[in-house]
Amino acid sequence: MHLVYRAMEKEPVPSVLPSSLIPPSKRKKSAGALPGAVSVLPPLSALSANSPPLKDTLHSTPSHGSITSINSTGSLSPKHSFKPPAVVNWVVPVADRGRYNDIFLKTDTDMDGLVTGGEVMEIFMLSNLSKTMLAQIWSLADTKQAGKLSREQFSLAMWLIQQKVTKGVDPPQTLTTEMIPPSERTSTSVPVSSSSTESADLTGIKELDDISQEIAQLQREKYTLEQDIRDKEEAIRQKNKEIQDMQGDLDQESGGLQDLEAQKQDAQQQLEEMDQQRNKLEGMLKDVHLKCQDQSTLISSLQTQIHSQESDLQSQEDELSRTKSDLNKLQLEEKQLEQNLLAGRMQLDSIIKSLKATQDEINQARSKLSQIQDSQQEVTKTIDQYNNALNGTHSQTHAGSMTNLADMSEVGFSERENGGFGARVSMEKILSF
Repeated sequence: MHLVYRAMEKEPVPSVLPSSLIPPSKRKKSAGALPGAVSVLPPLSALSANSPPLKDTLHSTPSHGSITSINSTGSLSPKHSFKPPAVVNWVVPVADRGRYNDIFLKTDTDMDGLVTGGEVMEIFMLSNLSKTMLAQIWSLADTKQAGKLSREQFSLAMWLIQQKVTKGVDPPQTLTTEMIPPSERTSTSVPVSSSSTESADLTGIKELDDISQEIAQLQREKYTLEQDIRDKEEAIRQKNKEIQDMQGDLDQESGGLQDLEAQKQDAQQQLEEMDQQRNKLEGMLKDVHLKCQDQSTLISSLQTQIHSQESDLQSQEDELSRTKSDLNKLQLEEKQLEQNLLAGRMQLDSIIKSLKATQDEINQARSKLSQIQDSQQEVTKTIDQYNNALNGTHSQTHAGSMTNLADMSEVGFSERENGGFGARVSMEKILSF
């Protein structure tokens, strides 16, 4: 055990046993046979290969008694020998410890022998207790205020939760002696059986007494080691079970990995197809960009045409407005012309009427003229008759001729007064028209 502690403190383990570490009862016997040293321990690699780490093993089984003190010379002192296994009185029942240990091992995912609040939060919340109550139970179980729980502390916390859930017993303000985990109790606080206080029978011979005490000590050590071996075997069984579970999980993970590999190949194939589609789409996108550019150019030209057409349309609208104004003027002029035409027609009607009246007057004048001409012919005939009469009957009496001449003159004069003057007036009217 001294060598074990030295190894735990990272001190080198000698390959042979120095004489200072040989027990006094065996120094004489071993002095002749082994003058120098004795080989006692196998290599550390063999221990570490077939058993869990010694430090974890010692921490996991501290309840079987305290280790004997070693004097300065390295020998075991008879006065400070191992005590026999102590009967530990702990509130957590033995039947529940195994169940709590199984839960602890499943919760301790990092296998460091400790669980954090995050790891046990889901398990604690299954009790439906308030967060304040769970925080109080955690504070009681975390006796070292480390923020983590060991296996025994976890078992104590689960027992306190079970007491509250099933029996309604509130956790105490402080832990009692029976509630303190066995690994955290001092040697004075652990009750021992009455058989542990019994000492070996003494014979009065010092060497025999030393041998008897050493035998008793070896028996106690043997019992302790057997208990340790049983605990280690139980731990090994649990580890083997965990290894089997992990192997099953590994097989499942291997199957899952194969499925993932197949999925990876499918995904890779799909990715290649998607790359091809992407290349096609990129080509199509380039074509679309080119078409968009052409369309943009066409749109810009169309916009230019639209602007020009808008300007033309504006000019046409201006011209149309001017044309409308001209049309209005023309319509006004047309109305005026119609009015003038109507007045002209009325005037033409009056002129036609006047012309008809004039024509009638002309016809009358013509008839009068014809009468005047007839009268003129008659006058001419009469003049001719006068001339003939003057030339042929110059010898007739002067009185009778003068009388006829006077009568003819009166007749001619009256005719000239009536017809000639009237004819002259009618001709003046005709010439005026």
